[in-house]
Amino acid sequence: MKKWQVYVVVISLFVHLVASQVETITEGRTGEITNKLFDGIRGKRTVEIINKLGGGLTLTLHCKSKDDDLGVQTLAPDSRWSFKFTPAFFGTTRFSCNFKWGGESHSFDIYDDNREVGDKQCYLCSWNIYNGSQGGFTCRFQESTGRYDICYVWNE
Repeated sequence: MKKWQVYVVVISLFVHLVASQVETITEGRTGEITNKLFDGIRGKRTVEIINKLGGGLTLTLHCKSKDDDLGVQTLAPDSRWSFKFTPAFFGTTRFSCNFKWGGESHSFDIYDDNREVGDKQCYLCSWNIYNGSQGGFTCRFQESTGRYDICYVWNE
């Protein structure tokens, strides 16, 4: 086999391994996805949204990226909805959601590659949507603390 053919085979095997995205379900959190083999390479993500508004309020949400419209979803109190995707290789993935309940309407970037880096990176990005005194807010689960304590105000 010629030297250039060896390079082609090695590169092909690497691309195949990356594309296969070896994933395992970890114990303790149902549905939590971790990419054990390729943590540093862009693995599949799951975004989970949980209605924690309280007061029996129903949450209506509509999430989309520049390429995908995930449609309108309706969540009863304490129910959840999720979607999966693989982020773009160059770190440009963003999903924005519009949230409505009881006369309130707010938007938030539920996943943004520019924000989900370092210790804020997530493979299962689980969000609680809360109704607060100033129109509500959203908090993401943080593995290191085991709590929903990465909190943000709405985009608008």
